[in-house]
Amino acid sequence: MESFQRNAKIAGVSFLISYLGLILGGMFLSPILEAPDYLANVFPNATLVGIGVLLESVNGIAVIGIAVMMFTILRKYNEGIALGYLAFRVVEGFLSILGSTKALSLIELSDQYIQAGTPSNSYFDALGSLILADRHWDMEMLTVFFILGALIFYFLLYRTEIIPSFISLWGFIAILMMTSFNILLYTSIDLGIFINLILVLPIMANEIFLALWLIIKGIGTSSLPTQSI
Repeated sequence: MESFQRNAKIAGVSFLISYLGLILGGMFLSPILEAPDYLANVFPNATLVGIGVLLESVNGIAVIGIAVMMFTILRKYNEGIALGYLAFRVVEGFLSILGSTKALSLIELSDQYIQAGTPSNSYFDALGSLILADRHWDMEMLTVFFILGALIFYFLLYRTEIIPSFISLWGFIAILMMTSFNILLYTSIDLGIFINLILVLPIMANEIFLALWLIIKGIGTSSLPTQSI
């Protein structure tokens, strides 16, 4: 059981590392990649782009770390369901790393664009848009796998009772709210930034709270079966 407590604490730390990598990576990349003249700015800021990609990749690695650590615990309840959770989160982490590293392709493209004299309405623009679109859809797909993995995760947390049930219920409701946000987003229904924040922030707050709980309190192992169901 000591190994379970250790793995739970590692998972908690990984949750925090994941958010740190995601937030810091976005701070480095967003101002450059979302600028109208991004092709002229990527190569001169190649170091910042590289740091941003590295930080975003840390997020993907941390996501996989969370899944592996929690799988070792949750498999004691039901190995098949826990394996499904592991698979969804590993794919999510892989898509995060893949989408992040695609930004590196823009460095060479930007260099060639600048050497060509920054021509307007050229094939450089088309290639840049294609790379950004490819990166965008990797990030969108990982959201799908995140939601599927999270639904299984909170179900298992609730059934195993290794953490207080209110955290599991909070997480389950929060992921349903996030799902609603994404459905509204793709149906082009804009409820405004305030409503959008209400739908998105609960899952972030839940995961950070869960991370701190795992680090400080650990998990209750008395309810775990000695063999998986």
